Amino acid sequence: MKMNYNLDLTKETLPNGLQVLLVHKPDYQRSLFLLGAKVGGFDIDQNVDGTLVHHKSGLAHYLEHQMFYLDGEDVSELFAGLQCSTNAYTSYTETAFYFSTTADVKKPLKLLFDFVENLDVTNKTIEKEKGIILSEYDMYQQSPEQRLFKETLISLYKNHPMKVDVLGSKKDIQNMRMEDLKYFYELNYDPSKLCLVGITGKDTDEIMEWIKDCQKDVESKCDKEISRVFKEEPMEVNRKEFVDTMDISQPFVCVGFKMKPCSNVMESIEKDFAVNMWLDSLMGPLNPKFQEWLDQRIFTQFVGAEADFTTDHSYVLFYAQTTNPEAFIELVKEQVKKKTILNEDYQSLRAQAIANNLRGLNHFDGLANDLLRSHFENFDYMDSLNRIQKMSLDKVLSNLDDLDFSNVCVTKILPNDSI
Repeated sequence: MKMNYNLDLTKETLPNGLQVLLVHKPDYQRSLFLLGAKVGGFDIDQNVDGTLVHHKSGLAHYLEHQMFYLDGEDVSELFAGLQCSTNAYTSYTETAFYFSTTADVKKPLKLLFDFVENLDVTNKTIEKEKGIILSEYDMYQQSPEQRLFKETLISLYKNHPMKVDVLGSKKDIQNMRMEDLKYFYELNYDPSKLCLVGITGKDTDEIMEWIKDCQKDVESKCDKEISRVFKEEPMEVNRKEFVDTMDISQPFVCVGFKMKPCSNVMESIEKDFAVNMWLDSLMGPLNPKFQEWLDQRIFTQFVGAEADFTTDHSYVLFYAQTTNPEAFIELVKEQVKKKTILNEDYQSLRAQAIANNLRGLNHFDGLANDLLRSHFENFDYMDSLNRIQKMSLDKVLSNLDDLDFSNVCVTKILPNDSI
């Protein structure tokens, strides 16, 4: 099966350092523009011109919320007046602000630049947002699924910021100050550190020229070298078991395996794809035993497995709601010994992945996010799709061979009356 992932992509670096990536989608009425910064939940420790700077956890997320003000007005309402929907997100590695519209893009694009490139915060807005974020924090704490994954990551990692929620700790949220936000913004939101991704059916050459004109008087003010700092992380898990109770009817359990980080980005992309393909063959309907496990109530419909392989951390998780946590844990231990995929499962999952990639090229939100991430992580997005398309079964299996499942932790969230 040979697929051609063509993408009409234009890239340019403006004089102020802003990176611009424009994708032309002929015959589409919709446009989406996303302006992102390479800063997220991982940016607790940063190297600033050779000096280690420690920030409060959750700063990137808190700042994302605060930036939706411009000259005292709510930016969301301003976008709505321009026939646009708008939103933002903060992940572990980046923060992005975006709008979508079927109308003219120039006025909303100017608004996007204006509010991201100019911080407008007051003590009043900071305090107002504090209550909103604390409510969000408490909401996640009351979700058994969220608690399960959060506690598993804390069990896996001793020093890596993966163990800290993107929202930050409750203490850091409560103590967030104006000077924290302003300093973090100055370091990480200079135009030279931003990337604009646009996907549109409109003339991208005309839009690029308009962007250049719009940015011609916006200067880069931060010439500091800034990089994310990760403390040395042992291969051993932080804690082997964690048990807590909640107001739930059935237990939730997660078995987490700490893996060795990858040596480069392309290795991580290939390994991530290969391992997740293997997990899909194990913990889904392709496995002939899957329905039997359901019938035996080893797990409910809430069940799955996922892997995340990167250059700074890697892990494999198996999770489920179950009436018998010990039976699920034993099942997982048996499954990880089977580092193989049947050829028919491989063919089915590979075809599904290629189809998803093709559909993804027309999914504006996902494509913009993927292009932003590939830019910040310095890899060719189209090359990554082609590598996945060409990955043979032997290559998939070779990525499974060196998986080490010896560093394991177990997380259980049990009903209140079970202890």
